[in-house]
Amino acid sequence: MRRRPIGILVLLAVTSLVALAGGWSLMFYAAWAIAFLLGIAYLLSIIGLRALYFERRTRALRAEVGSYFDERVIIENRSWIPKLWLEIEDQGQHPEHTVSLVVSLGPYGRFVRPVHTLCRQRGVFQLGPIVAQSGDPFGLFRQRSQIDDASTLVVYPVALPLASFGRVDGDLTGGALQGERVQHTTTNVSGVREYLPGDTFNRIHWRSTARQRQLMVKEFELDPFADIWLLLDLDERTMAGIGVESVEEYAVTICASLAKYFLDENRAVGFACAGLRLAPDRGTRQLLKILEVLAFVRPVSGTPLAELIVAEQRRFSRTDTVVVVTASREDNWVSMMRSLSLRGVHGQTVLLDASTFGRVPSSLGILGALAAARLPTYVVKRGESIQRALAAPTIGARGVLV
Repeated sequence: MRRRPIGILVLLAVTSLVALAGGWSLMFYAAWAIAFLLGIAYLLSIIGLRALYFERRTRALRAEVGSYFDERVIIENRSWIPKLWLEIEDQGQHPEHTVSLVVSLGPYGRFVRPVHTLCRQRGVFQLGPIVAQSGDPFGLFRQRSQIDDASTLVVYPVALPLASFGRVDGDLTGGALQGERVQHTTTNVSGVREYLPGDTFNRIHWRSTARQRQLMVKEFELDPFADIWLLLDLDERTMAGIGVESVEEYAVTICASLAKYFLDENRAVGFACAGLRLAPDRGTRQLLKILEVLAFVRPVSGTPLAELIVAEQRRFSRTDTVVVVTASREDNWVSMMRSLSLRGVHGQTVLLDASTFGRVPSSLGILGALAAARLPTYVVKRGESIQRALAAPTIGARGVLV
C-alpha cells in the first residue's frame, strides 16, 4: 500500500509551472531534482520488500498452561541492496505473543530473534499472518506485503498430577475379561501370533520366537475394568470469578487432571459436555483428544446439567463410573444421578463452591442433597489445592461428611 506524497507533488507542480512561465533555468533544475527524488524514493520503497525471506521456527504448535511457547524468527536479505528500514507486524490474536519488530539489514544480512512466551491461558490462538512494511529514507512512500501465512497455536489446560482420587468402583462382574483384542499394551496377555509389519519390538515373545523359529508377538485383551465418564457442566449460570481464578478454569483443570489420572491407571475414559462427546478409550491419544477439546470449550447458555445427564445417560453401562464436575446449585440433576446408581452406574461429584469465586449464593443446599443421595462428593474451593481436594471426598458413599 502506498501513501501519496501530496506535498512533494504540489511542490513539483508549482516549480514546473514557474519554470515554464518564467523560463528560469534554476527552476527547471529544481523541478528535475524533485522528480528525481520522487523516483528514487519510490524505487527504494519497492526494493525494500524484494528478496526478503521470513521464517518462524518452532518445535510444535502445542503448549500447556504454565509452560513456555518458544520460537525463532529469522529474517534474511537475499540481495546486495541493503534494507534500511523494515517493520515486521504480527497480526496474530495471542494476547502476549508477538514477533512485531523494526530491523535494518545490510547486503545479504540475517537477523535471528528468539521469542519466549509464557502461556497463561488455555485456548486456540491464531499466530500471524505476518506483514512487512518498508519505505524510503525520506518517508515519502510506504509499501506493505504479507510475507508469512497464519498458523494456529493450541494451549492445553494444565493436567495436575493426582496422587489419588478417593475410591473408584468399576470392576466388571466377576472380573472377567471382555475378550476384545486391543493394539495397546495391557496387563492381560491372551495369546501369541506371528509378527506383522508395524508391531513394536517390546511385544515380541522371545520364548515362542525361539520355539517357532520365527518372530512371535503377544496379543492383549481389555482390562476387566468398566469405563470412566467425565461430565463437565458448562452452564454459564453457574460461572463465577474472573480469568484463571474462575469456576470455568478450575473445572477445566479438574477434568484434565482426572483424565490424566485415570488414563495413567490404564482405564478407558470418555468425556462429555454441552454439544461435545468423546467415546471412552485408553492411551495417550485419548488424553490428547480430551485436552484438545478442553482447550477451546467455553460456557454456554441453555444447557443445564440435568439436560446433559439426560442426553448422555443411555451411553452409561452397568458398573461404569460417572464423575460430574459442576458448580450447579440446582438439585434436579442429583435425583437423576441417584436413578443412575439404581441401574448400577457409579456416580461421583466434584463440586466447585462458587461462593468462594464471587458473590453468589452458598452451595450448602446442594451439599445436603448430595449427602441425602449418598453420592461421594469432592468440594473444591478457590485458592485451595485441587490435588488435596480430590484426594478424599468431603461426603462419603454413605452420605456423611468425611
